[in-house]
Amino acid sequence: MNTAVFLNIHANTYARFAHIRTQLMQGSKDSQANALGSVLSEMACEVIEQVFIVLLQENQHYSQTGESEKVIQQILEAVRKYMPWSVSFFSNDRLVPLVEYLSKTLQIEDETIYMTYPIDQKLAQRVETSSQKLAAGDQQEISNALRLLTEVIDVGVTHLIREPKKCLKFNFVVDKTLNGVITMTTHLGYKRLEKLGTQLDHQVASTYIDYFLKFMRHQA
Repeated sequence: MNTAVFLNIHANTYARFAHIRTQLMQGSKDSQANALGSVLSEMACEVIEQVFIVLLQENQHYSQTGESEKVIQQILEAVRKYMPWSVSFFSNDRLVPLVEYLSKTLQIEDETIYMTYPIDQKLAQRVETSSQKLAAGDQQEISNALRLLTEVIDVGVTHLIREPKKCLKFNFVVDKTLNGVITMTTHLGYKRLEKLGTQLDHQVASTYIDYFLKFMRHQA
């Protein structure tokens, strides 16, 4: 039994990505770098918004909602700034390994497009167990539950950002810059989840975990 996380990608975003991939596979002489940087930025933002909207749902009456919105906006702004910039350096042939890597993460089911990544079965089980404890009213489980969410999200960061980044073989300066951006943005999101773990009651925390469980699927 394998477990994977399935995150929606808008159909028009996927269509743009598929067109760029076709151009690259057909050996187009027209540079695809700017177009690819733009579409990857949108894909990343669509994934981030789904993952971190969990910080905003069901807690409109909490004062920290505004703070969470600021954190999410900071992350999205960094992605929109650095994703196109990082890809713009490369010729078409250098982009092919990245596009092929990412194409393997995409699945289409009944005209719905998903970006997917696998997670360890033990981690998936720990998330489910934590969800059950929250549902049973265990107030002590809140911090652990949100810490587990952070683990699941960070596996996604590795599969969908850190690993594909290696395909481009950046020079030292650019690689160091991007590593700094990745560290900064993930730290912002993870610290926000950690802080929420000290502020929420178990019902709202349970809603958060259940929200994320909807993305996780067991596969034979």
